[in-house]
Amino acid sequence: MRASRAIWFYGADAVGKSVVGWEAYSQIVARGRPAAYVDTDHLGFCDPRPDDPSALVAANLGAVWANYAAQGVDHLVISGILVTAEHRRLFADALAHCSLTTVLLQARPETIRARILRRRQVEAAEQQTTLSDTVVEELHDYGDRSVRFAALLETGGFADLSLGTDDATPAQIAARALDRLLPPVV
Repeated sequence: MRASRAIWFYGADAVGKSVVGWEAYSQIVARGRPAAYVDTDHLGFCDPRPDDPSALVAANLGAVWANYAAQGVDHLVISGILVTAEHRRLFADALAHCSLTTVLLQARPETIRARILRRRQVEAAEQQTTLSDTVVEELHDYGDRSVRFAALLETGGFADLSLGTDDATPAQIAARALDRLLPPVV
């Protein structure tokens, strides 16, 4: 039996965590390996909000992993925010009998800002509305905060691998990560 492995794609808003994570999951399955995907954003939504949401996310991640492992899954792809080395240890501990590799996704500041604005523009177009000047200004502020957060994450020093997302498709980025992190099936 192969050792179980988790690959966590993390980074600032709008770098492509979810779409690259989903693509990586799809590519692992296409390689014939039992895999599962989870976005940690969904593991902490509750009201009332706990004092320490990371503890709740870790507990939920551990439970989800246990259920997947019981089904024969040995590769877990995770996407979501990961901020500190301490949180990395907390989440790694929750993944019983599973090694965790972290992949920091990065994008240029102008790419992050443009993606944040474009998301809302697409939503508005689908709803046949336009964005007010106030909303556009708020989105610019959000983009600036995300750029600052991206810079903070780059100083964290706990990424096992860093990949840029500016000039490649999610499929290409996922393939680059998997080619470097997963040994070929023999």
